Amino acid sequence: MCQAQVISRHIGHIGRRSFDRRMRMASPLFSEKRGELSRLLNEVDKLTERLHEDFPTIMEEDYRMFGPELKIVIGTLKDLRQASKSRRELRIYDERMREQIADLEELDHDIRVFRVEAPKNKSLQETMAKASKMDFSKLFY
Repeated sequence: MCQAQVISRHIGHIGRRSFDRRMRMASPLFSEKRGELSRLLNEVDKLTERLHEDFPTIMEEDYRMFGPELKIVIGTLKDLRQASKSRRELRIYDERMREQIADLEELDHDIRVFRVEAPKNKSLQETMAKASKMDFSKLFY
């Protein structure tokens, strides 16, 4: 089992920070510093790296713990990206946020499909077992 509680705490921390940023962007008095947004995006990078590292050990119980929170972070990042497009000084972060959103969505999908659903799919397990016994070296000669 992966360190789901650590991932969940990390997601919660990011969620609180990104929600705060989003609220400030909605305000006409918003004066977000580029450094603060950069630090938030660095935290998202750390979360993505952590999910990649723990991917082989994530189980359904883990995903039940942090999956809903991960979806909230993805949604909040999308909203933050949309709001930052209207701020000329924050447009430089648009591509980075787009990539982070895509990475997190892909990780969320892969965790659901390969770590949660695949272990329950008996025909897939049988097919994978057969494929692992094949000698692929003969295919190239």
